[in-house]
Amino acid sequence: MANDEEDESAPAPWFRRNWLISREDQRGNGPLEGPSTPLETANVATDSESSPQGQEVWDLSARDELPNHQAISSVDDGSGNPVGQASSGYGENQYQYPSSPIDTSQSETARLSDLTGVHFNQKVDQSSQTRFADIRQEALLNFGEINAIKQVFEHTLDHSEIEPSYLAAVRTVFAPPSGIEAAYTILQEPGAVIVLNQPPNTGRTTIAHALLAWLLADNVIDGARVISFGGSAEFPVKRLPHEQRQGFLLELPIDEEEGVFQVSQRFGSRLEALSYELRKRNNRLIILTYPDQWRRIKMGAPDNVTPDLGSPAPLEIAKKWLIAEDAHFPVDNWLGDSELVELFNDASPLDALQIVDLIFRAYRADQKTLPTLASLTRKQSDEGHEGDIFRRKILSVVAARRNWRPQLLDWHKRNGRTGFERNFLLAASVLRGASVAHIYASVAVLCETLGEGPIQTAGQQAPGVIELVDAADAELSDTGIVYFSRPGWDDAVLEYFWIDRPLARLSFLKWLAEAPLRDQREVMESITQGDRELLAERIGEFALRWAVRHRRTDPLRKLAEAWYEPKAEKLWAVLVRMITSAALRDASSSYIHSMLLSWSKNKNVSLQKAVIDICASDFGLLHTGKALRRLKNAGESTDPRVVDALRSAVKVLWKDPSVRKTLFGYVIAWCARESSNVLAGQRAFAVLARTMDSGGLEIPVLLDMSDRDDFSPAVQDLATGWRALLDAEPGTAEAMEIDELVGLWLSAALREIAVRSVVLGALRHAVDSTGPSGSQRRRDLLRAAIFKWYQDTQGTFDETRTAVYTEISELIDQDLRTAVERRRMMTSLPSDEKVL
Repeated sequence: MANDEEDESAPAPWFRRNWLISREDQRGNGPLEGPSTPLETANVATDSESSPQGQEVWDLSARDELPNHQAISSVDDGSGNPVGQASSGYGENQYQYPSSPIDTSQSETARLSDLTGVHFNQKVDQSSQTRFADIRQEALLNFGEINAIKQVFEHTLDHSEIEPSYLAAVRTVFAPPSGIEAAYTILQEPGAVIVLNQPPNTGRTTIAHALLAWLLADNVIDGARVISFGGSAEFPVKRLPHEQRQGFLLELPIDEEEGVFQVSQRFGSRLEALSYELRKRNNRLIILTYPDQWRRIKMGAPDNVTPDLGSPAPLEIAKKWLIAEDAHFPVDNWLGDSELVELFNDASPLDALQIVDLIFRAYRADQKTLPTLASLTRKQSDEGHEGDIFRRKILSVVAARRNWRPQLLDWHKRNGRTGFERNFLLAASVLRGASVAHIYASVAVLCETLGEGPIQTAGQQAPGVIELVDAADAELSDTGIVYFSRPGWDDAVLEYFWIDRPLARLSFLKWLAEAPLRDQREVMESITQGDRELLAERIGEFALRWAVRHRRTDPLRKLAEAWYEPKAEKLWAVLVRMITSAALRDASSSYIHSMLLSWSKNKNVSLQKAVIDICASDFGLLHTGKALRRLKNAGESTDPRVVDALRSAVKVLWKDPSVRKTLFGYVIAWCARESSNVLAGQRAFAVLARTMDSGGLEIPVLLDMSDRDDFSPAVQDLATGWRALLDAEPGTAEAMEIDELVGLWLSAALREIAVRSVVLGALRHAVDSTGPSGSQRRRDLLRAAIFKWYQDTQGTFDETRTAVYTEISELIDQDLRTAVERRRMMTSLPSDEKVL
């Protein structure tokens, strides 16, 4: 369990460690107006580098998805029924669900307080406010999704803990949809299983986290964990963890086209067995799926396993988030404005969270830098209301929500506007956090990239920095950082350019990908490696958001091609980390999975390596089957860096015991003679054949039988792998490893009598004459390797070594004699009696 009390000497928590957001980011980059809040110290960096002044949070969230956080509105399901403790009707040997809630003895306020852990009229302390602010920012940075999962190092990723402190925060800001009481009542019973069959924009992950939070608060469970589905189409009962009094969350992997990957149609019929196993240890399980998938796999599922849930009111979401983060926020004034309220009409939970972010930025903005009413309304008659600061802030939120489109149109159409000024605005928007000198030099490169000719920035012919900052309606900090006081302005600038200049997109992407790599030698202020990585994150966020929203990979592909160079190793790591994160989140996973499949079939080595590196990360551990299908395609590359990446990926995946059976099954399938992925199979099998057991046995992992509960490969499968390895093309790395690997396995047979029959059987059958053609060549290679191992003792031949050498040699000879005798008998038979 995570400790809720923060230790100043401990590493920064996940939400501070991953994203360093400065005070200026949250406030519109100016002096704060209104009461001071804990947000001012919410994101203090814990290492030597802090985020650059003026760096805003890039709103990465695609507007067609939802956050993992909602606000508390009511626990009423629409019928007035409160949450209670009635029996669910589980029998000793029976799997069934209750059909009605529950106890009405408590008052509405008391019940809500019990569920949420928050008592009304009670102020939220500052540490909680800080937590809420960080959670909201993390949600916006990750497509509206939050994964506050603490890795527990003594477990695999299958047992990832959901932080209790995070669950406590969810209880505070969650708005229960109608029908939530029925789901909660079901989960109170040991062995309970519910399926959240929710379409996009309904907050299924948030609902699951909130239900687990309530179970934890009510002492029904001792902890909450995420478990992975695994690599096969089935989810066997044995994959359930053995902990007791736990609440588990299982997300079903997204179906792909038939023949690639789909959850088994029998999944629904397995729920009763899962419930029986869960009941033994007083555990509960919440399953996440979506309507199309559930319709295909639900046959045989118990009745009432999928509670009918509604959607929370977006205004309530906003209200509770605003209060949670700032107890002094004038909610009634802001949410009482008709134009602002209109933004919440038909808004998804993510939309509401995005609007909350814009409200906070406008609320804390420096009134001196607020847009005029004339620019916000485009009506000259409103100039007389310049003193109405609140009105200007409200309209700033409305304009930001609409991407500042009218205001940007007016800016671009202004008389005398130059291409250099437009490019400066664009560069300042996308290179946020970089020094103004670096941006100024980059603008000159952008002008050339877009075909506008060279710009002489060294002299005084071109406009200077101060003039350009003013022309762009931007601000310049004391440290030389350009920022925009209007909330969401820089995001809107990028969106405007992308729509307005379709023929300049590819050139812009080329310039964008090279921006973090470029050294502006004419600029005295050098850009540090940390600055480059921050810049790469900003650029990667834009590329990722655009790719997911528009279902086009162009931006991400350009980054992969540009950052594949050895000198960009750290930028490459940024890109891999960001795509991996997107591959694990509801809002983006479907598209990213299909993109990775397409990249794996592409001959572009940068895309192949990106696929392999991502498959070697948490994506491979959580979606093993999908990762292996992509690895087999990319693993056929001849590029040395891609080959090395494949070998590393196989090692990483093997470390997780839960994926070993699936991984080995795929590798052997690749090694099969009729497979089109033999090369990938040879490489992967060679890695596993070489990898030594970490338990001190000094034997290859494929031979480790110390734990009978773990997967143990069959001798015939090992023979298939060895046969493929012996068929490797002469001169390849795999062919040159044969002598060493044979010696490694024979030495294991020498030390461990328990594995001797497995080793000798696998090598013997790999060269069996009854196998595929080429047995003579394989046999010669194996004999040579065996003899080399026998002689490598520098003249000291102990009896055991001699016995092993003699036994394997005799087995090979015996098989050969049998094959020759069989062939002789067949040739002596009449033609109509030969057995083929």
